[in-house]
Amino acid sequence: MKGEAAKIRRRPDRLSDRAYFIGTHRAVIVLWALMSVAFLWLAGCDAINVGKWQPMVRTDSGEAYWLAKDVFLSAGSAANQRDAFDHNLHESVNLFFIPRNETNTYVAETIWYDPAGLEYRTIRATYDRQRESAKGDERDKSGTTRVHSMPTKELYEHKPGLWKAALKLDNELVRKLDFTVR
Repeated sequence: MKGEAAKIRRRPDRLSDRAYFIGTHRAVIVLWALMSVAFLWLAGCDAINVGKWQPMVRTDSGEAYWLAKDVFLSAGSAANQRDAFDHNLHESVNLFFIPRNETNTYVAETIWYDPAGLEYRTIRATYDRQRESAKGDERDKSGTTRVHSMPTKELYEHKPGLWKAALKLDNELVRKLDFTVR
């Protein structure tokens, strides 16, 4: 009788172990689901912000993209990237760029190509740390934003269509950007 009572006693223990495991397993699943919903809600309301999102940019093999942190086109002074410019709405096409590891003196050159592929204008600027310091302009350690601009009306009057802007730093092609003027 003692052996039978012991066997009977063990069976409920095994059942309660299974029930405990199943209950714990369900609790973990529910907890994981609640945490996922909370994370998605927080990410959606911008409480968790991963920063400025940039898509992967494909560059031509001849471009030394690593020489600049960021290169993009914008209208006006706002840093909203654009690839289409209306001459009635946008005053200018601005090429913004942030050189990586700025040397004491370097030359930045922007070449603007018309829709026929001919060179329309070149903007060349030499950036010198000593001259900038004398004026009271200090370079940012993370990179100083530089801007080269062209009036949209002038581009439209020359020839509307698909234009290109090529940025060179010390005669090395960094990026070539396409944009539309209409």
